[in-house]
Amino acid sequence: MFHVAKATFIRNTRVMLRAYPWSFVIGHIFSGVYTVLFAFFAYHYVFAGQLDENFAHLTGSSDYLSYAILGGAFYAFAVSTLMNVSRSLITELREGTLEAVLLTPSLRRGYFLGNVAQQLMRTLFEFSVILLVGAMFGLTLSQTNVWSAVLVWILSTGAFFCQALVLGSLMLWFRDTYITQNTLFAVMAFVSGVTFPIPYLPEWVQPLGLIMPLAPALDAFRQCVIQGAPLHAVSPQLFHMAALSLVYLVMGVWGIRRMEKRVMESIFG
Repeated sequence: MFHVAKATFIRNTRVMLRAYPWSFVIGHIFSGVYTVLFAFFAYHYVFAGQLDENFAHLTGSSDYLSYAILGGAFYAFAVSTLMNVSRSLITELREGTLEAVLLTPSLRRGYFLGNVAQQLMRTLFEFSVILLVGAMFGLTLSQTNVWSAVLVWILSTGAFFCQALVLGSLMLWFRDTYITQNTLFAVMAFVSGVTFPIPYLPEWVQPLGLIMPLAPALDAFRQCVIQGAPLHAVSPQLFHMAALSLVYLVMGVWGIRRMEKRVMESIFG
């Protein structure tokens, strides 16, 4: 399995460096930076530095800039993870290599592990750049519980990977990436508390945030960074994220296998 993961990692890295070295990376960085700039200018020039009284009660902090900047950075990280993993099989289909991938006796776990490892290298760079820009616009990191934040980030990667399997199976089903992924990303940005607390949404919309791993992951990460919370303090969010991960994993594995069978039947008639 690890040989397959290593080979996939090396191949994807070479493709990224030779075919499109900066397009996806810069695009994801810009989306996070736009969120940072929007939060900064909205807070200072639209709301004149004034916050709703419920904001501190709902978030545990009155530092809106750190709240929004971390939301933008973590959202960019989630999008990168979901996009890179979910697009892997449909990219193979478009490039004409999916048949070889499906017929090889190598474990599929190694293939996806290689994709995850390769995208982690990219998303870590993107995430760091967005945080660096955010630090220039009001992000405060002085009270960060570093180890808790890192562990939440790692666990979040696993949760986004599980969700990516479901997204990938939907892409194979519809033979589409753009509409499918961007619909999900738009909903995630709106219902997961990226720039404002979820309770600000209408009550009928709020349950959508409960089925997105980004919501509990982002809540836990913010507490570790802004409030310096230890890992046990964010255990409810972690359990929530773990439950969603298990559900998405089961659905994703079933969906990927079903779609692989359908693709093979269409290839061989």
